[in-house]
Amino acid sequence: MTRHGETKTLKRLNTPAFLQIKRKHGKFFVKPSPGTHPSKFCLPLLHIVRDLLKIVDNYREAKKIIGLGYFKVDGKVCKDNSFPVGLMDVLSIEKMNKYFRILPDSHHDLILHEITEEESQYKLCRIIQKRTIKGGHIQLNLHDGRNILIKVNDPKNPKEDNYKRMDVLKISIPEQEIIKVLKFKENNLAIIMSGKNIGQIGKILNITKRFGPKASTVSISQQNSQITETLYDYTFIIGEDQLEINLPNITN
Repeated sequence: MTRHGETKTLKRLNTPAFLQIKRKHGKFFVKPSPGTHPSKFCLPLLHIVRDLLKIVDNYREAKKIIGLGYFKVDGKVCKDNSFPVGLMDVLSIEKMNKYFRILPDSHHDLILHEITEEESQYKLCRIIQKRTIKGGHIQLNLHDGRNILIKVNDPKNPKEDNYKRMDVLKISIPEQEIIKVLKFKENNLAIIMSGKNIGQIGKILNITKRFGPKASTVSISQQNSQITETLYDYTFIIGEDQLEINLPNITN
């Protein structure tokens, strides 16, 4: 049961423009559940199953097979048809031997990019905040809503604290073990995750820090030697000397 004033649907006119919705699906559209990703920058699971992958034709069939537990998000079975699948999430359909990562794209903002089963075992998460909690331990808050605790042996000398905001963690899923830390720094590889240049990829040439994240900028050199300037918070590290994830039309 929803709380007073809440609905489980959206009018199609109020949905984000990047959602690929066909007219035949009517006046209303599934509303993403609150949680891991912003409602205006995610793909509801039912939308993926019915509209993008076209596994079924209608809402009722999509809801039924989702309820059967055929789909995993980040290694965990998901039975919520309105679950918000967002940036860098991994969707696994083991019965079909199909695996996908959600990536930013210049045409649709978010797309499903097919990956291998091996690559579906990990994802990239950006640190959006970190704080010290009781006992001197470090809590990392990540872009997909998850938190990771870093245990510190000596709070006065926290050698384990090697993390900064904007760094990206390569973690195993669903275990959440840190495989690698990708630093937010010049010469590392990045993808633009929002704004007019969304989906562009290249090497960070320069980071200009000014007061406030909306004032700070990052210059990125693309493969065609074109230089793009974007906002600090729009930059997502995806590798150092080489890419850590497979991208459309790019080989690692």
